[in-house]
Amino acid sequence: MILKQIIKFAIMVINSFYTKINKFRYLGLISLFCLMQHQILLSQQCEWLYQDLDTNSYSITENGLELYYCENIMDTIWAPSGYIDVYWEYTINGEECEDWDWIGDNFFLSIDYNDPCLENLNNNRVQIQFFGQTGTQTDSCEFEIVFYNEDNLYITIDSFNDDEQITICEQDILILQAVGLSSNCDGYDIQWYLNGDLLEGENNCELDITNTNYDINSPNIYSFTASSYCSDTYGLNEMSEWRTITIYEGYEGCEPCQWVFPDYDKDEFYYFSPNDDGSVDYFPEAPNNEENRPSETGLNLSYPTCEATIYRISIYNRLGRELFVSEHDNHPWNGKTNNGKTCNEGIYFYKLEYILNPYISNFEQDQTKVKTGTVYLFSGN
Repeated sequence: MILKQIIKFAIMVINSFYTKINKFRYLGLISLFCLMQHQILLSQQCEWLYQDLDTNSYSITENGLELYYCENIMDTIWAPSGYIDVYWEYTINGEECEDWDWIGDNFFLSIDYNDPCLENLNNNRVQIQFFGQTGTQTDSCEFEIVFYNEDNLYITIDSFNDDEQITICEQDILILQAVGLSSNCDGYDIQWYLNGDLLEGENNCELDITNTNYDINSPNIYSFTASSYCSDTYGLNEMSEWRTITIYEGYEGCEPCQWVFPDYDKDEFYYFSPNDDGSVDYFPEAPNNEENRPSETGLNLSYPTCEATIYRISIYNRLGRELFVSEHDNHPWNGKTNNGKTCNEGIYFYKLEYILNPYISNFEQDQTKVKTGTVYLFSGN
């Protein structure tokens, strides 16, 4: 009974202001709502807001109605006809904002993302309360506007700079984060790509690369697209900046690579037979790192143990004359001099300058090491 009397009194007050002092119409309305805000239960949804909208332009969640708007694209919300006064209210970082107007008997709210009152939105969202006054009652409801923007999409990775090309071991877990999206990716259709190919089922803001079919020992390019109601409507869908990640074989928990050298005290030695029979034709390894693991056949110690290793090999005869030298391009010795002459069977000296893994600094793997020794060249005849 008391509540009804308060409401009845408030309505009488606002009607009096409306009919007698039109230029102070909002003062009276605001006074009314200040009195009634704690007594009127706001409904969860404003059905008249979305009943004629594209179903893709809004959603109804457990928290209420969400309207999707596009950043930098101005729009207008019209109140239903029949109201004699309307009041819209929203608060940003403690600052109360009011932005409504009318044409004749129709009231509207202008939605302009560039309005100074909408600066520093939390998560690109703004909660709005609506109050509408008829001759006999006050209607109210609340809804949320979500601004979407897909400009400058990029990928961030914890512990790495945004412009850094990344090199990791296979056992490392790396989570990619899609950035440049408003409202924490809510309402977005995310698509991840690896080397230009769509990753089926990867539609979240985060991507765990261990769930992807990446290439070992070579660069992998990750990117994503994000589409929303706005991008689909206005053709704003864009591809993100790409990130390059090189994933090398995990050497037992990323321990240092090793290169197994002969133990001369145990009469072990390097040998090779450059007769093009497909077996040990090069020293110290097969061309192009096709077989880049230690040999399991006795004394055949002609392969490095780390696929990332790069080296330069120099070959000398017993008088110390340089016969062959390569660059740091993993170019092996084929039993010939640099000018193409075939070397005779026998013992030769080598100097091997190598980097175990030039891309991984842990355990000094990116430092150049030097090893010298002998190799026996079989003629193969």
